[in-house]
Amino acid sequence: MSEPIVIDGRYCGAPGSANSGYIAGLLAVRIGRPADASFRRPVPVGRELQLDRDGDGAKLFGAGELLVEAKPIDLHVPVPAPPSLAEAHAASGRYLGRRVRLRFARCFGCGIERATGYGLRIFAGPAGRADGLYAAPWLPESTLADEHGWVRPEFVWAALDCSGAFALIGDDAARLLLTARLAVRIEALPRVGEPHVVAAWVIERGAGKHVSGTAVFTAQGKFLALGRALWVEPQVES
Repeated sequence: MSEPIVIDGRYCGAPGSANSGYIAGLLAVRIGRPADASFRRPVPVGRELQLDRDGDGAKLFGAGELLVEAKPIDLHVPVPAPPSLAEAHAASGRYLGRRVRLRFARCFGCGIERATGYGLRIFAGPAGRADGLYAAPWLPESTLADEHGWVRPEFVWAALDCSGAFALIGDDAARLLLTARLAVRIEALPRVGEPHVVAAWVIERGAGKHVSGTAVFTAQGKFLALGRALWVEPQVES
């Protein structure tokens, strides 16, 4: 099964390319279960792409070139104790993008220059805990809803993307991390119009490659969704 798809510019990450979490979520919706998405190339916005079902998985192509591949996965990652909503608000006040202008300031997930209702506006900052957790409040708005008032799965994927990078880069605003892989398991969908908490933490640091975990909770601390991301630091020519 193959279908044409055009990514609206609203769903950008880096300028000119799509938000990785959102794209991975679109593929995962076609799979219908927890999935692991691998990114081969940046996904352009505003151009016709081809989304193909491939056995149990899904692939996204642009001009015949493979951009993203998603496969089913059994995802199990230890999840830290959830921060309270008050802790998340306090942590978000320490979001790096409030102090310096970040290169992804208009990202659909974490862009602080996005107006309310046009981006997720998830601004994760350090929660001040011994485990190094980052956290942010998230109030999903109506444009994210399905016909029953729940957040659509692709937007849950987007919510589980960017915060992991901030847990890894800390205060280093010049450091660039790109999503290489993102795996997500959704236990229950968030409810539109209700406050939630997004948490992020470091799983592993390596030489140019790092792994983070992310999770979405209700304001009461109920676990809803889990993410695990592999981030890469692109080499910069001197």
